[in-house]
Amino acid sequence: MANPFKGEISLTYEGKDYTMALDFNAMCDFEEKTGKNALQTLEAIEKKIGDVSITDMRILMWAALKQFHEEMTLPLAGKIMSENIDAVARAISIASPEVGDSGNGKPARKRSKTGTRP
Repeated sequence: MANPFKGEISLTYEGKDYTMALDFNAMCDFEEKTGKNALQTLEAIEKKIGDVSITDMRILMWAALKQFHEEMTLPLAGKIMSENIDAVARAISIASPEVGDSGNGKPARKRSKTGTRP
């Protein structure tokens, strides 16, 4: 079962459950496969800017699924994506905390002009 607190989401394809996560390992797998910067690609997808190809989207899906399913192939990742078209966008949303989110469940504290905490 997927743990949304770890950036994981659950998907179903042909009656089988899958889990994906856009974690550091997935981003490294994407970069190794494409030679492209994963963070820039995620930002381009999230903000709907730049030129992100369908091939890049499928490789990102593969990389995210591969973290839980070592046997994952690019064609299977594409099929799963076709049935779960919003999966990459959902994973990006979960993996990208809101500005001001300190990542530990507590609001981030602002620093004073001197660099010390108030």
